[in-house]
Amino acid sequence: MQRTSTFKVLTLLAGILFFSSCSDDDEEEIVPMSFTIADYQSEYEFTLGDTLVIDHEIQNIPLNTGFSWVLGESVISTTKNLEYVLGEAGTFALEFNAKADNDSLFRAYQLTVNDPYELYFRPKTESSSSYISEIIEYKPAPGQFINDTYGTMEAAAKIVGGKSDLLSLGAWGGYVVFTFDHTIENQAEAKDFVVYGNAMNGLSEPGIVQVSFDENGNGLPDDAWYELAGSAHEAETTLLDYATTYTNPGEHADVAWVDNRDTSGSVLVSSYHVQNYYPLFIEEQEQVTFNGTRVYPTINSSGFVSIDALEWGYVDNFDEEYSIYGGNAMEIDWAVDADGNVVDLKGIDFVKVYSGVQENAGWLGEVSTEIKGASDLSMIN
Repeated sequence: MQRTSTFKVLTLLAGILFFSSCSDDDEEEIVPMSFTIADYQSEYEFTLGDTLVIDHEIQNIPLNTGFSWVLGESVISTTKNLEYVLGEAGTFALEFNAKADNDSLFRAYQLTVNDPYELYFRPKTESSSSYISEIIEYKPAPGQFINDTYGTMEAAAKIVGGKSDLLSLGAWGGYVVFTFDHTIENQAEAKDFVVYGNAMNGLSEPGIVQVSFDENGNGLPDDAWYELAGSAHEAETTLLDYATTYTNPGEHADVAWVDNRDTSGSVLVSSYHVQNYYPLFIEEQEQVTFNGTRVYPTINSSGFVSIDALEWGYVDNFDEEYSIYGGNAMEIDWAVDADGNVVDLKGIDFVKVYSGVQENAGWLGEVSTEIKGASDLSMIN
């Protein structure tokens, strides 16, 4: 009888010790979540369009943990780390939450997102001119006027401040980049600027326009460029992502070219212009490559040469409004990015015009865009 009681007591003590040990072990295994580094950057300042990246290092994350990032009143992510493109200017509260059944973490941030247009917009002043204020770069493709008359650096300088002189851009891809002494504003429901050329009825040499805003405020055209998508931009014949490489013949001779579509040809010389057609004032003196879009206006090169205008959106192009403006009026709202998406630009600081056609037009020679200048339409309407 005594042995039985002793056994029961020992068994009871063993059970108590066992459960007590389990309980202690369970309590030791419950370790709360925590950030590996306690200090963190709570305030950020960005420019519109920048990407916010925040990577958290968290210890002891339970399997059932949920994450959320709340910007203002909207959940913008449910992942532990954040990568988010900032698409609205202003000052915003950002919160991070990590929640498990019996645990949670929280952090708060403040974001300031600046609109580069408000930072770097250059307003018109009483002394502002409607015309081009500076030629930033002139790089023509080979052509009959290049290195002579309308195809020199001196000719490029002459289109500043007026519209009476002429500049040739040569064959396909040749370009000029210029700016104004103020930002050209995107006017609602109105054309924004005009580029003057020497087109006439039945003789158009369409050039393509790109625009850029000085988003970093450094005064250089090193920000994103956007093409103004004219009427032929999505035509079946139009070649996007086109490139052509020209080789310097070193003399008055046909200038050979090859493109990225395995097609080759030449800019043909004539007896009327006996200089080397390859631009001798650019850095690339062996070969030069241009990139862009190639369009195909209708060309009749038998007998009396004629080149039909494209419907709208091109320079040196005798469209329906050419006579009204004395040139080609352009709309900033036509701007698209490299994927063809429409871009919302409030204004522009830089304009690039390049020859859009790669053809020889009989006795007329290569099809080469020419321009006389450009104006801010808000100042002349």
